[in-house]
Amino acid sequence: MKLILKKQEEKDLIKQRADLERRLKNAYEVVKKAENLVSQVGVAMGYLSGNLKEVFEHLEDIQQKQILGIRVIKAQEDERQRVAREIHDGPAQSMANVVIKTEICERLMDRDMEKAKYELSQLKTIVRGCLKDVRKIIYDLRPMSLDDLGLIPTIQRFVVDFEEETKIRVDLTVTANNETIHSIIKLAVFRIIQESLNNIRKYSKALNVSVRIEVINKSINILIIDDGIGFDVENKFNSSKEESGFGLLIMSERVELLKGNINIQSGKEKGTRIKISIPLIDEEEYIDDKN
Repeated sequence: MKLILKKQEEKDLIKQRADLERRLKNAYEVVKKAENLVSQVGVAMGYLSGNLKEVFEHLEDIQQKQILGIRVIKAQEDERQRVAREIHDGPAQSMANVVIKTEICERLMDRDMEKAKYELSQLKTIVRGCLKDVRKIIYDLRPMSLDDLGLIPTIQRFVVDFEEETKIRVDLTVTANNETIHSIIKLAVFRIIQESLNNIRKYSKALNVSVRIEVINKSINILIIDDGIGFDVENKFNSSKEESGFGLLIMSERVELLKGNINIQSGKEKGTRIKISIPLIDEEEYIDDKN
């Protein structure tokens, strides 16, 4: 009888052990599934975090471009107003004086020939001044010498005029081979140098500027250094209010559109150093790429 009971106990223990092993196996499987789930959730969270970061960066980029767009529109309107004001105060006023002087000459022709000659001389001076003003406005809009003489002579002429107007000394050095520079790049490079020197005139309080231009190995390299008061580069670019920062932003946009690179180094009371490199790709390739 005891033997039968012992066997029954043994059978029950074996059954309990098998049941425990089964439960343990199920527990291991649950743990494994849980670990896989945690891993998947971690991957998903990482993916979502990355996506959110990209979304935030994209939104920030859109906002920056929107701000840039608004500032470009404002700059265009300011430029139109400037041109309109220059025409009104310059050529338009001069032409009005021409009409008045012409009428005076007509009246004096029969009365006082000497005075009529004097008025004609004055009229000639007014017309010459008017012609000079018109040429300056045209030059500011687009220098015709870019097409007639080329990029380097146009920059040299601009530098001479800049020195005369500002009394800032500019040391211009040009190293160029026979590389062909197409019209789009010519205009963009001229505008970059024009914007740089105008920024120096308006904000830097510099006395000396060095401009180095090198056309070599299918690229044009520009180095502009001034001894002015300098500025905080990061704050200048991030500022939506400062006009000088906007000029630098537009300059950087020009370089980027031409597949080039720009490096700006500056600090308070340390002057400014702008280094630019632009590849001399074919104009047709540039246009096709933009389309």
